Amino acid sequence: MTARSTSTGFLILAVALGAGAFERDRIWPSSKSVASRETTKPSAPLPPVRPDAEAPLPAVAPAAIAALTPAEPKPGVVPIPSPRMTPHQEAAFDAWMVKTYLGCWKPASQQTDAGSYIAQVRLAFRPDGSLDRPPKLVNPPTNPASRPQAKSVMQAIRACNPLPIPAQYRPFYEQWKTKTIHFDPEVAAR
Repeated sequence: MTARSTSTGFLILAVALGAGAFERDRIWPSSKSVASRETTKPSAPLPPVRPDAEAPLPAVAPAAIAALTPAEPKPGVVPIPSPRMTPHQEAAFDAWMVKTYLGCWKPASQQTDAGSYIAQVRLAFRPDGSLDRPPKLVNPPTNPASRPQAKSVMQAIRACNPLPIPAQYRPFYEQWKTKTIHFDPEVAAR
C-alpha cells in the first residue's frame, strides 16, 4: 500500500465522518437540538381541537345511533347454543325428508339412451317448513333426454311445499334450514 492511497483513504474517511457528524442530529438528536425545536413557536396558529361550545351539533336520530351500536350481552347472561340433533336423529330426519319428497314425485319415464340421472336439489326452508327461496337444481342434466326427469323433480318440490316438519325436528331448525336432496329414480321405484 502506498502513502498516497493511504492518505486518500483517510481523507475519504474523514469526509464521511464529517458529513455524518452534521447529519447526526437528524438521526440522534442531542438535548440542545430538541430543546431548540420545542421552544420555537409555529408560524401560524393551530386550528382549534374542538368546535365552539355555542355551535350546534348536527341532529342524529336515536334509532341511527342504536343501529350502529353493537348489542352488548347482559352481564351474567350466557347465550344458550341452539340444540343439535344426534347423528341418529339427523339420519332419521334425512330419511323422512327423502321419503316425503319421493311421495310427491312422479318420475318421468326414462329413455334408454338417457343414462342414469340423479337430480340434486338445494333447498332453503323457513322454520314452518315452507321454502325460503326457489329450489336450486345443483346438477342440471347435460343430456337432453334427462331434462324431463329434472323437470319432474322441480314439480315434486313445489307440490310438497310447505313440508310438514314433524314436531320432534322443529327445535333443530339451524341444522335443516338448508338441505340438498338427491332424487334417484331407482329408489323411487322401490
